[in-house]
Amino acid sequence: YTCVAKNEEGYSARSDLEVSVMEPPELLPLTFGADVMNENDFAQVSCIVRKGDEPLHISWSIHGESISSDLGIIITPIGSKGSMLLISRVGHRHRGNYTCTVQNSAGTKHQTVQLKVNVPPRWTVEPTDKQFAQGSDAKVDC
Repeated sequence: YTCVAKNEEGYSARSDLEVSVMEPPELLPLTFGADVMNENDFAQVSCIVRKGDEPLHISWSIHGESISSDLGIIITPIGSKGSMLLISRVGHRHRGNYTCTVQNSAGTKHQTVQLKVNVPPRWTVEPTDKQFAQGSDAKVDC
């Protein structure tokens, strides 16, 4: 664009400028590929930016908190427009809502996917054989 300013005295000033329209990020839907994962399964979800100007900042969170390294989750970039979250052995502690957040100078986009995990039942207190007198109160851990 060219901007021209003139005054009554006949003086003028001229300047050229460029206008850039920045596009905010748009994301492909997030999915783990299954509604429910079984304990010890491999899980993967990719956050892919289908539209949006670079540079992009991509981050992951679980329940609104940053993902800590002690969960055994690996996060790796996919080029400049994506990020992959990997869990090599899914466990009960991995269940929850995972959110990918993508930010550029034009805006921020969030997308969330739920990871449900089937875990076999475990005894908290394993029952044992007990004997009780007839007519007395009885308590058995289960």
